Amino acid sequence: MKQNLLKKLTRPKKSHLTLAIVLCFVLFNFSCKKLGVIDPLKDHNSSPGPKNEPAPSLVEYNFDNDSNSGLMFQDGESMALLTSEARRYEIGKVLRVKAVDTTTIEVANFAPVDILDATILLTIEGQAKPIKLFRVGKIRAHAIKVIPYSFIKGSTKFINTDNQVVDLVQYKTTGIPTNKVSFDFTGTTDLIIKLKSLAKLKWKVKYQDFDPTDNPKDNWKDNIDARDVRRFTGLMINLAYMLQADTTQKVFLAEPITDNNKVLMTTAQKQQAFNSILDIPKFNCGVVVNVSGLGGGSTYGLADYLLVKYMTKNICFEAVHEIGHMVGFSHSSSMTYPSSDNRGAVVATGNVYLMMIAKGLLPIKTSNYYKPSDL
Repeated sequence: MKQNLLKKLTRPKKSHLTLAIVLCFVLFNFSCKKLGVIDPLKDHNSSPGPKNEPAPSLVEYNFDNDSNSGLMFQDGESMALLTSEARRYEIGKVLRVKAVDTTTIEVANFAPVDILDATILLTIEGQAKPIKLFRVGKIRAHAIKVIPYSFIKGSTKFINTDNQVVDLVQYKTTGIPTNKVSFDFTGTTDLIIKLKSLAKLKWKVKYQDFDPTDNPKDNWKDNIDARDVRRFTGLMINLAYMLQADTTQKVFLAEPITDNNKVLMTTAQKQQAFNSILDIPKFNCGVVVNVSGLGGGSTYGLADYLLVKYMTKNICFEAVHEIGHMVGFSHSSSMTYPSSDNRGAVVATGNVYLMMIAKGLLPIKTSNYYKPSDL
């Protein structure tokens, strides 16, 4: 009896025990929050509040046939259009997008090859990061198409390059002023990576009829034609790709090259000359006759045979020679002609160009050029 009575006297009441447990739990919870400790009893994957919305999907376009795109530089095209300033493009943006007006844009491929799996980026003045505007599944060689901004009739939500959601609803009815936007492209295919590397050069290229009066005494072809331009687009891409390569710059700087006074240039002088080549602002490209090339200022003329062989043969003796004239070097300099011991800019660049042909590195090849009959 005494033992049972003692147990009853020392056993805490059930209500007191429950209160003590609750109090301990509250104190533990408070301590966890204060110290930043994760509570193992809580499901952190189901926290209160709205769940994250799924990322907006990227609209995809294809410009791969006559029903969804036109073609530039085709036989029968007028000379005015073939050589128009509207056809000038940046060598680093051969997949060119430009604003036509506040609600429409033009997409054009200035390469003579199909481009696959590209993403078009839109930069709006005041926006911190470019927006992924749409995806190009395929755009055929020299295709061109005018389309409306997708947000005019479709979703206004996009992802920027930091993968943040950006809402363009403010532009849905008014569009975007053309002077507030710029465009670029990106992608992970081998071709796109090579085309993007051309952004190191500042060249803005277009094609020119330098003999509008058909003067038989000059060295310009009478009436440049669409086939000339088609082939020239690939030559300019391959030439730019060779010049942007780190290997090219290294061999150029290591090469003995003389100036217009036949004096060997210093490394700093050669670097300045190389930079001048990359920074040429404009190329007005034409086709010459009777000579291999003509060059100076923004004029760049090459003979027809070079437009055929540039995918399989070295063209630097002529092509780099004329670029040498464009950046101020005369025939006295080995920027244009090799020296007596066969050294100079055309030799160094030619060796790299031949290496790229042998290894299949050039972007434009006979295997991907879209009109074999041109060759």
